[in-house]
Amino acid sequence: MPRREIATSPLLVSHAVLVGLTPLIPIPFLDDIVKAFLERRLTSEIARSHGVTLSDDQLRAIAEGPGESVFGQLGRGVLLLPLRLFFRKIFFVLEIKRASDAASACYHRGYLLDLAFSMGASPPARRAADVRAAIDATLLETDHSPLGAAFRVSFEGSKALLRQALTALVDAFRQTPRAPTAENVAHAVEGAEHVRPVDALTDRLRRAAATVPESYFDSLEALLRARLGTPAR
Repeated sequence: MPRREIATSPLLVSHAVLVGLTPLIPIPFLDDIVKAFLERRLTSEIARSHGVTLSDDQLRAIAEGPGESVFGQLGRGVLLLPLRLFFRKIFFVLEIKRASDAASACYHRGYLLDLAFSMGASPPARRAADVRAAIDATLLETDHSPLGAAFRVSFEGSKALLRQALTALVDAFRQTPRAPTAENVAHAVEGAEHVRPVDALTDRLRRAAATVPESYFDSLEALLRARLGTPAR
């Protein structure tokens, strides 16, 4: 797939939007749980689009990086939430910069993962941890992101949509059992991800991504190739 099509793909942009909502979730621990689920799902879908099947360990290494899996903690019951948290009165405090930064980080990691797989840098040819390390190193070398700035402007101008999208996401979790297992998280996210506010935010971010100069994507690819040791085309 051409880079510009990757950059504006609905899969990538919609996941960036949803991850961008997670810092705004007013329920303890649920923000991290939803973020981890979305990052794993995006990684799995990108792999599938390249004909790559990832083991659970490989999926975790790429999607979550070093450290303990959030879903591993869930499996031990560490993050069970009291039912009352789902029904307490919620006061929305929109932290737009944190939200747009989370969306930008998700977008960049997904974009770079798609590039890495298109270069043949996928398991088993490359260790999953090495792919993640190359992506993280590329992001560290990218001091200023016009994509991040474009996303921030889009979020700043979409506060009403953000409130509506966040309400839809939180309401979806009110309908789930008290334990936010992977299955319940998937059910809640799938119930909220195609509501009108989320679709509208996705469209705005797609248009924002389309305004970013091609040279920025060229620089990302060059940095990633250098980290992976993959020769330029």
